[in-house]
Amino acid sequence: MFVESPIWALLLCLAGGVGRTLAEPLAMRQAQQQRIWTEHLLTGDNTGKQEMPAGIAYEREGFQQRRSINTPYWFDQVIDHFGSNQTFKQRIFINDDEYVPGGPVYLFNSGETPASPAYLSGGEPHTLAKATGGMLIIMEHRYYGKSYPVSNMSGPNMKYLTIDNALEDIAYFIRNAAGFVKGTIGVDISPASKWVATGGSYSATLAVWARKKYPDLIHAAYASSAPVLIEPDFYQYDLVVARALPCASDIASAVSVLDNILDSRNRTLIDKWKKAFALQDLKDDADFAGALTDQMSTTVQYYMPPAKGSDAPDSIAQLCGWFKNTRNIPLQNMADMTAAHIRNNRIDPVSAYSSDSGATNYALYQDGRAWFYQTCTQFGFWQSAPRPPLRRLRSKYVTSEWQSKPCQAFFGKDVSGIPDTQYLNDKFGGLTPDVSRVVFVNGLHDPWSELSVARNLPDSTRNVMITMPLASHVVDFYAANSRTDFGVDIARKNILEAIKMFLAQN
Repeated sequence: MFVESPIWALLLCLAGGVGRTLAEPLAMRQAQQQRIWTEHLLTGDNTGKQEMPAGIAYEREGFQQRRSINTPYWFDQVIDHFGSNQTFKQRIFINDDEYVPGGPVYLFNSGETPASPAYLSGGEPHTLAKATGGMLIIMEHRYYGKSYPVSNMSGPNMKYLTIDNALEDIAYFIRNAAGFVKGTIGVDISPASKWVATGGSYSATLAVWARKKYPDLIHAAYASSAPVLIEPDFYQYDLVVARALPCASDIASAVSVLDNILDSRNRTLIDKWKKAFALQDLKDDADFAGALTDQMSTTVQYYMPPAKGSDAPDSIAQLCGWFKNTRNIPLQNMADMTAAHIRNNRIDPVSAYSSDSGATNYALYQDGRAWFYQTCTQFGFWQSAPRPPLRRLRSKYVTSEWQSKPCQAFFGKDVSGIPDTQYLNDKFGGLTPDVSRVVFVNGLHDPWSELSVARNLPDSTRNVMITMPLASHVVDFYAANSRTDFGVDIARKNILEAIKMFLAQN
């Protein structure tokens, strides 16, 4: 989940989105990077087409209209469940092709990514629906994609973006789903149908918490890579990255030397190394320091070993190959790697890595801005440098305080960037949530597994924990992954068995 990376504009293009020229703070860039990579992995869609035109005509029990599986529907969702009764249009996708009366209904809140119809025909929720005679419904999270309760994203307008509202969105939809589904596609949801909340990454956290908060509505949950422990100072991220990279000691050595150079305040020396990294246009030294973690974080968080018989390079071996040049010191090797990365991907360092602009762009359709607001106000999740004696793969200048500093500039003086994370941990239980009938799935290569139920299951008599030692973030869940090796096939088999077991329970 939420890998720190500033190359949001490049990866937005890779994911098929419309590139922007707005510079963003590191935390917002890491939010954008996570959103983009998660969207890319979840949908497998590089076309940028979020919707497809309505398709063939169909007729069922006298209900007739033109639609395709990709047709979006619009649910009247309450703007503030704890205030007014005004509503906004929330985007919904539905696949009832496999549904049999009494079969389960799988609900996927898309979290920090736009809702994509790709999930109606691919991904683990679709597989579960096919195997159990279920209906699959995708709900777009408020303030993402095209589901906006406000006219712009200024600070005051972001106030309805809270966990409590997002969870109540799920409950309110379920309570009204029978009439909505009947009215849109002409299908009756049987009163005997059991609801299963599903999700990957942040949306998986929502699935767990919705199961806990609304056990009368949600029968079970499937949570892939769910960070249920809310950590404002997430230094543990680097510890997992270090364990995964054979060249971690070389990277740590390079970072240590770089920090000494920054400590020296020697302008000539600092500018020399900025130029070596192709980052000479960055004025802020902290921005420079924060720009160097992109490749390491992304490589590990989304790592998949090459398929057997494939000519594809191993991404970890490829990254560490830069540090095999013994003629250079590790810092020079890191500089060469970063400069090549910037050159090959045509990255504009100022727009990609600077943290001092973009605060007053209030236009809609900035999913990274929405996630940045959530991190500023409720989650933190600031990926910071571990403190000595722990090994650091990022500069000591990359602190949670520095990453949260732009929050006030973006959203107003009342948004300090120091969220009350204890509130959510106390309310939902952190790593020991008091829930039942939840399948927790994690890849142990995933840095976010440190904040998930991946090592100690709170109640093995009521829940199931599945881990994949060689896998990383949401690989079991997303639509684009057709791989069946490195433990994914076994995990998916066990997920289905667990869901079938839960559905058989009353």
